[in-house]
Amino acid sequence: MCALTEDEYTKVHNFKSVKQMWDTLALTYEGSTEVKRNKLSLLTRKYELFEMEENESIQIMFDRFQTIVNELSFLGRTYDNFHHIDKILRSLPRKWRPQVTALRASKDLQKLSLEEFIGLLKVHELELQQDEVGRK
Repeated sequence: MCALTEDEYTKVHNFKSVKQMWDTLALTYEGSTEVKRNKLSLLTRKYELFEMEENESIQIMFDRFQTIVNELSFLGRTYDNFHHIDKILRSLPRKWRPQVTALRASKDLQKLSLEEFIGLLKVHELELQQDEVGRK
């Protein structure tokens, strides 16, 4: 009880059992089964429609992607590493198509870690930036 905020304490202080307290707090913070189901549906759609924005960096895009993945995982929906890599490759803008083709042809995406994959994209992003500076 000492760890609860004043608002939390007010919600549960009259309950007789710890189970009642826990269930009330869980419902307050996690929502009902229906709320969880709706959140999961919305997040799944957000994952499926995920796209890198035109002037977004790889790091910012990956941070947005990780937020969605973490929220899905919290609700019990997980995807394997390959699925994440494939999703990111499909989300990259048109100017990335040659790199996407090269990665698919040269790397075993089933064995590639997500961190190594993002590192490869960051290197290519730097090369794209240098090309743009060189043209100016």
